[in-house]
Amino acid sequence: MRVKTVIGWLFLWGVLVSGALLSVLTGPGGFHLSEIGSFLYFRLPRMAIGIIAGGVLALVGCSLQGIMRNPLVDPWTLGVASGAAFGVSLAVVTGAQGSLVLPVSAITGAALAIGFVYLLAGSGINLTVTRLVLSGVIVNFFFSSVVMLMLILRRHTLGEAVYLMMGNLGVVYTAKAFWLLVGCGIVVVLGCGWLFFHSRELDIISLNEETAFSLGIDAAKMIRMTFLVGSVVVGLVVAWTGAISFVGLVVPHMVRMLFGPRHSLVLPGSFVLGAGLLLYADVLVRNLAPSGLPLSVVTALVGVPFFIYLLRKSQ
Repeated sequence: MRVKTVIGWLFLWGVLVSGALLSVLTGPGGFHLSEIGSFLYFRLPRMAIGIIAGGVLALVGCSLQGIMRNPLVDPWTLGVASGAAFGVSLAVVTGAQGSLVLPVSAITGAALAIGFVYLLAGSGINLTVTRLVLSGVIVNFFFSSVVMLMLILRRHTLGEAVYLMMGNLGVVYTAKAFWLLVGCGIVVVLGCGWLFFHSRELDIISLNEETAFSLGIDAAKMIRMTFLVGSVVVGLVVAWTGAISFVGLVVPHMVRMLFGPRHSLVLPGSFVLGAGLLLYADVLVRNLAPSGLPLSVVTALVGVPFFIYLLRKSQ
């Protein structure tokens, strides 16, 4: 293993470990050993969901960028996250009951968003990078507007709508919610494992589909499966945290700067760095505005300039 790779991994794990420690030990109320039980009860689950959410969004963003040979796509720009948020909000306003309602609704909404993106972008020779990104932005704004409208008309607070569309780790955890989180975590691990297991196929398809075909890889099937797996795991994340922007866009590019284009390194690296950066964003949110601030406010401050940089670089 090259020295640069070793240093890169040390840096990524340093970001994650330090972010995890700050997540548990810092906050508006500080940290006191006499109340360690209460702090761990509230902060450890928040840290865990932050690691899962940041890691999944970054890993799926990396997979989508590779499979589509497009550096500007991620679960947010393609409308997947807002579609999942639409599914969650629809379940909330209709009063649907059951422990699996929100995760299933989020997954369904994410899949619906992907379908709309492809419907708008076209197919064959009409399917271009620009059309795909623009279609994703349109779908994202459409679902975001519908979510805000539904929650406000049904007399839910505006704050709930904002947190659903811009992300928040402050979920109230109960014993029932804990086991549901464990179940969702298992599905997420399996989905992320599937993407990592197919890192070689992602490497080849990211070059061109002709090369993939000559090596016996069914590129069309791989693309469909990547979208399906990505929609499932992102939907599960959004069901817990709401839609968080730019993590899936920015993090994979940062990791490629360290490791190059190989997905066997970039995928796990994206998970680690995405988890760490989202924990840092949550620490900033809790300390700057204890009364509440959406996570996407912080991630967008980093993501928007980086997105502009990528747009200029791709021209």
